[in-house]
Formats: sequence, C-alpha cells, structure tokens
Amino acid sequence: MTVAAVVVSFNRRDLLRKCLASLEAQGASLDEIIVVDNGSTDGSPEVVRAEFPDAFLFETGANLGGAGGFAWGVELASERGHDFAWLMDDDAEPAEHSLAPLLEVASNANLRPGFVASRVTDESGTQSNPGHPAVVDPDAQHQIAASAEGCVAVTQATFVGVLVNLEYARKMALPYADFFIWFDDAEYTRRLALQSLGLYVPASIVRHPAKPANPDMAGRLFYYVRNHIWLSKLYQGSDRFEGNAMLKALRVLGFALTIFADSRSKKLWATSLARGLWEGLTRTPRRVMPGELRATSVAPVTR
Repeated sequence: MTVAAVVVSFNRRDLLRKCLASLEAQGASLDEIIVVDNGSTDGSPEVVRAEFPDAFLFETGANLGGAGGFAWGVELASERGHDFAWLMDDDAEPAEHSLAPLLEVASNANLRPGFVASRVTDESGTQSNPGHPAVVDPDAQHQIAASAEGCVAVTQATFVGVLVNLEYARKMALPYADFFIWFDDAEYTRRLALQSLGLYVPASIVRHPAKPANPDMAGRLFYYVRNHIWLSKLYQGSDRFEGNAMLKALRVLGFALTIFADSRSKKLWATSLARGLWEGLTRTPRRVMPGELRATSVAPVTR
C-alpha cells in the first residue's frame, strides 16, 4: 500500500515551504510528495527543486485553479501507481503523525472508504476551521460502521487533508477542472461517497488559515453562482443528494442580492452574476477520465 501527498501550489512560496516540511515530517508512512504548480511566478518551483529535491514537481504552465490542479494531482498519483492520494493546498500544514490515523482507517478491508478526511483546524491546531466543515452522512448504517472505528461518516469533505482511495478514483472522472475554484472538492468527494462512504477522522489534524469572510466577492461571484448550480444539476435525482438547478439558481440570486451593497464594482457584480446564472443553467463541466488528461496535454513533467 503506497500513498502520495498531492499539494497544489500557486504563488505562496513561504506557505508551500511550511507545507512540504510538515509532509516530510510524516515519516515512512508517506511514500511520495507530488507538487502541482499552477504557473507560480514567485519562485515556488525553484524552492521545491532546491529544498525538497525528493518531491515530484509537475508544472502546469498556467493557473488552472485549484480544481484543475487537483485534477492533475489525482491523475499523477494514479499514473505513478499509488493506492491513496492525500490532497491539500499549499497553505495546509498537517500536524505531526496526522497521516497515520487516516491510513489506519483507509486500509480497513471491511469499510473500504472512498475517502478519509482529516479534522481541519485554524493555525493554532486547537479550533476547528469554520470554513471547511465536513457534511455528516444521514445513513444510520454508515454511522454505525464509522463509530466502531472512532470516526464519523460524512458525505463530503474539503481538499484540505483528504485521503482519496485511488481504487475508486481510477473508475470515475477526475475532479472537474472546469469548476476552477470552489466546490470542486464537495463535488468530487460526493462522488466518492456515492461509490462507497466517506469517513471523518478527528485524530488526524491539518492546520489551515481561517480566512475572514469578504462580502465583496468581485469576479469570484461568477464561480460561486455557476458552481452552486452545477452541483444541483449533477446530483439532481440522487438518493443521497437533493438537487434542483432552477431552485438553486433562485437561492444564489437571493444571496447575490444580499452582497450587492458591499460590492465595490456594481458592474462587475452584475456581469459575474449574469454569467454565473447563464453558464450554470446552460452548461455542465467536462468529464475527463483518469489517463485522458495526460493523453491530451502537452504540459511538461519536471523534477
């Protein structure tokens, strides 16, 4: 059984350095570190080469967003023959020995979870990070099985310290790169949960900065609106995830109206909202299977 840590990086050199150092401190339980750099211009790739020469560095050559970076990360971890991929952003900092309890649960042959999630805390490591909650699974049988292992069954988790079972990942589409930012982790872990189950392991801690809410979403409102609608479309009719795209469109419209007054550019607010509603209702993200990303890309692989 082998596991690779997958770190998606973009212009946060000092945080990346801390993340990689904390991964190296995990010891023998971690077989490889894969860094997917999204076109950083701050010297992040040079830091990886100089200070972490054993890490496998893949440079996309452009900013593909977190979603595109994690699509490549799952692709590479699978391609390189690993059994599990531990996914995180470059501002994550796993606590010492935080991988071991994940692997103990993930390797349980009776459970065979699709993913196992760490507890995401603030930078102190003591308080849960409110921006990254896992969603509790309502299935009673899943909770009974999870509680026997000291876990909680969940239906989705964040890409901050989630351990993905690549046995399942190889049989389904990669994380949807078209999401670019936001909710790509919710969507992907939902798919894994539908294949098996997801588990939350409070004994595993990953520190992550708690970011204050900013009511002025500017151009990011587009992704918030569109991706929320996409989630509803993708899971409409599912037994475990309710979805109605038109209802969700009305809800995100209502949310957008609440932040109108705080938006510095009313024009950007309006165009982002309109684009998000239109693309959310008229499009769906492209489905790319493992192996297809490599086959259609000219991005170089470098160490």
